[in-house]
Amino acid sequence: MTAPSAPLGLAIAIYSIATTGSALAAEDNVIIRDPTFEQLARLTVTSVTGTVRPQFTSPAATYVLTAEELNYVGVRNIPEALRYAPGMQVSQFDAARWSISARGFNTIAVDKLLVLVDGRPVYTPLWSGVYWEQHAWLSQDLDRIETINGPAGSVWGANAMNGVVNILSHSARDTQGTALTVGTGTEEKAFGSFRYGGAAGENAWYRAYVDYTRRDDTELGNRQPTGDAWDMGRVGFRYDRDDDANRIFVKAEAQSGDFDEAGFIPSPTPPYQTRPPRGYNRGGFVQGSWAHRLREGAEVAAGAWYERLERRLQPTDEHSDTFDIGVRYGTQLGGMHSITAGALYRYIKHETASTFQLTFTPPNRTLHQWSAYLQDEIRIDDRLGATLGLRVEDNPFTGLEWQPDLRLNWSVTDRQLLWAAVGRAVRTPTFADESRTFVTRVSPPGSFGPGSPAVLNQVLGDPDLESEDLIAYQLGWRGRWHDNAMLSASVFYNDYDRLILYAPQPLDTVTLAPDFWRMAVAPVNSGTAHGHGAELAGMWQPMPRWRLFGTASYLDLDVHPAELQLATNIAGSTAQVQASLRSNLDLGNDWELGVGLRYVDDLPALNVDSYVGAEVRVAKELTEGVKLALVGQNLWEPRHAEFRSASFPIDPYIERSVYLALSWRR
Repeated sequence: MTAPSAPLGLAIAIYSIATTGSALAAEDNVIIRDPTFEQLARLTVTSVTGTVRPQFTSPAATYVLTAEELNYVGVRNIPEALRYAPGMQVSQFDAARWSISARGFNTIAVDKLLVLVDGRPVYTPLWSGVYWEQHAWLSQDLDRIETINGPAGSVWGANAMNGVVNILSHSARDTQGTALTVGTGTEEKAFGSFRYGGAAGENAWYRAYVDYTRRDDTELGNRQPTGDAWDMGRVGFRYDRDDDANRIFVKAEAQSGDFDEAGFIPSPTPPYQTRPPRGYNRGGFVQGSWAHRLREGAEVAAGAWYERLERRLQPTDEHSDTFDIGVRYGTQLGGMHSITAGALYRYIKHETASTFQLTFTPPNRTLHQWSAYLQDEIRIDDRLGATLGLRVEDNPFTGLEWQPDLRLNWSVTDRQLLWAAVGRAVRTPTFADESRTFVTRVSPPGSFGPGSPAVLNQVLGDPDLESEDLIAYQLGWRGRWHDNAMLSASVFYNDYDRLILYAPQPLDTVTLAPDFWRMAVAPVNSGTAHGHGAELAGMWQPMPRWRLFGTASYLDLDVHPAELQLATNIAGSTAQVQASLRSNLDLGNDWELGVGLRYVDDLPALNVDSYVGAEVRVAKELTEGVKLALVGQNLWEPRHAEFRSASFPIDPYIERSVYLALSWRR
């Protein structure tokens, strides 16, 4: 397989992945059921510059996890997959909640990582971060997951600060026929998915799908159930059309899930805590894009999506509507410059229900945001290239933000590449940063001396916050040996300014008197940080039927001022050393064996010890199209903790588990 050529002038708008992803599937990146080493080495990526280019020559710390390779070790969701990407910090908090970041700042609401699903950003402006309870699905139609470590603000906009995760599904063209999967296990009690795809006329295809998962409780330190079981189902549809002049992509999905809520929430009356109600997450979206090829390689495109969300999961009860529309144009100038330009508008309406625990002021808000961008990919000569990008955004929190980026790539030989990058990225404040009053705990009367009333421990907001700022410097290398080994390495230095930390306020005995006193913390842009580290990723095929994948990463993060507790917690919540190894072995006679090993360093600020994770999958193709797989997860020890949070004062442990899955494709 030769390297796919990059179509000229593809988008860097929010729809670029939707359009280029389907275009790739319709052209070169057809579905690969059993990829060779050469096919894996020549994978293309779209996340670095917004245009399609071979991963090997991309000037960024990028990594690709293909669906077929992940299936070998029995991965069941997106967070589990990201454990095997270098530089990604992945911690499971309980049965449904995850903390996932790139290059540090690992908190329960990670706010410096942008996640896209088929071109649709799933970053929430209410709290920041991603509702992984809603988006952790690993679709049976997954094509690949692309990760970028480092800022990508000039391509994807604000909040793509420390990295980007781009989750791409196959074109409907590549998922024709029927696919069925059913399974059960000790933790994932029941799961199943069904998909049917067909042709919709000449050069057009569709698929419809339905999925369901039911998950058991995690375990507390006293070995009692945590009370965090959940179940969720979804139904969806995708349509792709690709002819000589146009590409059309349409996708729609609805989902509904119910969640048991663990622990207790604050209450204004004795005993000052109560059990939370059962939570839910319901919603759906529709998205579409159209791209038209012009003469001499130019292209014009437009796209839009709408999403509705109704969610009650601690501590939030919210309803939201989001509408997003954008246009872009790309062309080539003089054989040396590939120019892409476009604009984007986003509308978000948020409604929240006030409770004793959490209030937003005002409770309902509407957000209008626009952005425009320009990018030039320059081919200086046959071996040297440069990419210059600039994105300007106007948001209701901080106004205008500029995010420039410069990347250089030099093909030292046909099998070695050097790249360098420097760029600026920002993380804008959220509704919560600006306007929340969040009660974390109620101290009973007398806690602050005889006669003192109950004291509310609160986290407040501030409407005058500025955006957090990052200047990042990166250097990387990739190389290949013979026809069976590839290695990539990158080093980086990150300089953060205006980080939002929380400063303690004086004990307030007036505002809420006589019923309560208040002990609060308030956000301030007083934080600075410096992070440096290195990341390695390699692939080796010692035998035709055996492939090995390895990653390693090191991160040293220093956050100031140290007298603020959150600064110490951020630095101590980041794993300094991580490593992983995957072995995918075709045993012959339709047997497969996959093994995954992971090491994660300790998190001293959270009192979480280092641990080793191990996964083993054994699979047998019983007959053509029918496969049975037995998978063990977290096998190294009976249970371990991965994350703790003051916002959710419970102590869940992740248990060893096993599941059995039967799949059928026709």
